[in-house]
Amino acid sequence: MAGKLLINGVSGVGKTSLLQSLLNAFVISRDGKNFPFNMPHMLVPAFYNMNTLLNGGTVGVGEEEVVVEGFFDKVEKYNDKFGKYPETIAIDSCSKIMQDIIDVSNLHYTNFDIHSNINKEIAILTRFIQEDLVANGMNVVMLNHVMDNDKKGLVPVGQGKFKDKGGFYSEVDHSILVTDMKIKHRGVANQARTTINELPDIQYIENIVDPTKSKKLKEGETYYNLQSHLELILETHNNNSEWSF
Repeated sequence: MAGKLLINGVSGVGKTSLLQSLLNAFVISRDGKNFPFNMPHMLVPAFYNMNTLLNGGTVGVGEEEVVVEGFFDKVEKYNDKFGKYPETIAIDSCSKIMQDIIDVSNLHYTNFDIHSNINKEIAILTRFIQEDLVANGMNVVMLNHVMDNDKKGLVPVGQGKFKDKGGFYSEVDHSILVTDMKIKHRGVANQARTTINELPDIQYIENIVDPTKSKKLKEGETYYNLQSHLELILETHNNNSEWSF
């Protein structure tokens, strides 16, 4: 049994910082900048297509050919080093990969073929998450950039049917919204949802750099911890599994 969690937030709000609490995790870092923390990860400096991202291969760059290692190559190196596969895969970020898919499709295709290729690439991405990761017992944490639309509130990044049906928000049971040092667990307008009743509507994030600036908690409250949240999701899944026939 594996957990799947979507982390929504506008740009620069601190979504990536939450990953620091993860244990036995591997990060796919495609966020347009260097990954800032000392934890296992793969940098994706350029996106060619989903097949290359996952399986690697030889790609043409100008007049040269470059050999690219894919996710499955990198995760085998993780296994070689630690003697086991990661328990959690974090994708930082899904929205950046979505934009990559759109940009590459517009660059290499025309007319209807643009939308056809976008849908094909999205299908590969969503199948990878569900069938290669979750179905094989790996937790998945997906970071997702949302935009603030004055009329519609927070809206997902994407295009076509995928965006119309709510993007990754429609694909998960658990999602959070990161705001300024605060986590929201519920609310369609917040692109947040949970099936865990004991979670509060809001949790605060501890200021690790300067704890004195952290929000003072009331008795019984705790600061948000991503690893603890994943473990709570897994516990809930395990408790509910006895009712699955």
